[in-house]
Amino acid sequence: MERLRGPVSELLDSAEPPAAATRVARIHTVTGAGLVLGSTQSLETAAQIRATAAGTEILRRRSGGGAVLLLPGGQVWVDFFVPASDPLWSEDVAHAAQWVGELWSAVVEPFVAEPISVHSGRLVADRWGRLVCFAGSGPGEVFAGGRKIVGVSQRRTRSRVRIQTTARLGHPDTASSIRADDRSLDELELLDVTAADRETGRAVMARRCGSVPATEADLTEALLGALEAQARDTR
Repeated sequence: MERLRGPVSELLDSAEPPAAATRVARIHTVTGAGLVLGSTQSLETAAQIRATAAGTEILRRRSGGGAVLLLPGGQVWVDFFVPASDPLWSEDVAHAAQWVGELWSAVVEPFVAEPISVHSGRLVADRWGRLVCFAGSGPGEVFAGGRKIVGVSQRRTRSRVRIQTTARLGHPDTASSIRADDRSLDELELLDVTAADRETGRAVMARRCGSVPATEADLTEALLGALEAQARDTR
């Protein structure tokens, strides 16, 4: 178990665990805003001027999927490192993330009132899902009432898989939003799309994206308890 704190750029580029390490769960606490693009998205996808004005870093991760906006107190971001020798490893990309989805579904269940489901198939993404992570459906991702609350992406090598997960928070007491031009910042505000597409995209996001009504501290504590239980069960 590792816990890191800092700007998104530092956390995203943090060193891989030693090659000899077994399972590692790395929990990140961000101290500033960052828009993280997927590995196939060009940096030109972002609206650099608006991002700079909002004090938001623009970065790109090495795993796939759409853009994710990370804000202080706005999510619980955890990366899971699993070596190829581990029972949790799978060659099948969809199956490899299933245990992560089941873990997260158990963690969020006490906090949400809607039915919870885990996407078990391949990636399903239209234009909006390719643009913004939380508008698509990928392996292991968790939904409450049909809206995504936990996003998942993977970076795989022959020796290890790094499964990156983000549970979006929506607790009324959390400081999870920052302001730009007197509006709450979101992914579409920071992406280079037309004003009309931004309006359409926000309507799509409202239907597809949800959040967990918990604080970062409370959801992290629940996750730690679930990880301890899982470790006992899979030894």
